Amino acid sequence: MGSPRCSSPVLLALAVLASCVLPTDSHASVDGGRSDLPGMKQDMFDQVKKDKLNKHIKKGKVPECPRSDHMSPFYSLAFANNEIFVRVNSTEGKCSKLLTIGGANYSELTNFSKTCGPAGEWKKRIAEELSAVFFQGGMTSWVKSENESIEVVTEDGTFEIEVNEAKYEIMLDCWKRSCGCEQANNPIARMIMMALLVIAVGGLGFDSFKVLWDKFRGKKPAKHVQCKKGHKMEEVKAAPRNYCDICGQAGTTYQCSVSCNYDLCKVCYKASKKKQKDELAAWLEKHPDDPDNKEEKKDKKEKKDKKDKGSDKEDDEKSGSEAPEKDDDQKSEKSEDKTEKSDTEADKSEKSEDKEEDE
Repeated sequence: MGSPRCSSPVLLALAVLASCVLPTDSHASVDGGRSDLPGMKQDMFDQVKKDKLNKHIKKGKVPECPRSDHMSPFYSLAFANNEIFVRVNSTEGKCSKLLTIGGANYSELTNFSKTCGPAGEWKKRIAEELSAVFFQGGMTSWVKSENESIEVVTEDGTFEIEVNEAKYEIMLDCWKRSCGCEQANNPIARMIMMALLVIAVGGLGFDSFKVLWDKFRGKKPAKHVQCKKGHKMEEVKAAPRNYCDICGQAGTTYQCSVSCNYDLCKVCYKASKKKQKDELAAWLEKHPDDPDNKEEKKDKKEKKDKKDKGSDKEDDEKSGSEAPEKDDDQKSEKSEDKTEKSDTEADKSEKSEDKEEDE
């Protein structure tokens, strides 16, 4: 009887000890973690479990960059072809390719600059916040105060260059424009941009001149009825469900030739056509040198020549028909004269015969 009473406190102590020693998982796996093994199939319950776990994982934010000391060892700096080109002695002359500064090369500077601040401003950090870039990379070779020297290795050699605020101010003013470094100049791109600029200026100048000329001289009316966008109207099959864009009446027979949803009824089209012709005629009267005037005169002259030729042909045909009639008349007159002569001769012969009989 005494053994069960003594065993209960022992079991309780063992349970407490196990809970303290053994780690517990708030999200215990019901299958012993077999579903997480490679190649094992997962069902919708496994996916729900993963989603719950992912909710507790927060994405890390990019930290802010430390403040820069606003000092630089370079007078000029330019980025070109995944390289950095600098001037270390003056603001003029050839830019040299930067190999390392304080033991950090281009790749390391790029990686350090991307560990803080906005991702798209890493070039700005290398140019304007070089001290912060060294701090982010954990490098201790950056200067502690102004006018101290730092090791700079370029393609021209190794130099100990002073770092100060005066150089920083000069470089800050020009690095966005590459500080005139020839390595950053792209002659092909510059030629393309110049060509595009010339085309744009030329097009703008032509359009401006055209607008001013139309305003000064007046815009010439179109030869045909047009829609609001300047497209020619053409006759189509009657559309009883379409509405005229001028009078609003149902039933149209003309529409835009470019299908810009502009329709006209027959009455409005005729009125617009008459108005268009009157405006064009008034324009041509005011501008006699217009090519259409010359064409119109040429057409009139051709029509007149054709008419004259036609009248000449009619006259020739008439004269040709009158000539045979005259010949017929002359022939008939001659035949009559001959018959008359023959009659007179017969009379004479009869008279002579009568005289002979009387004798």
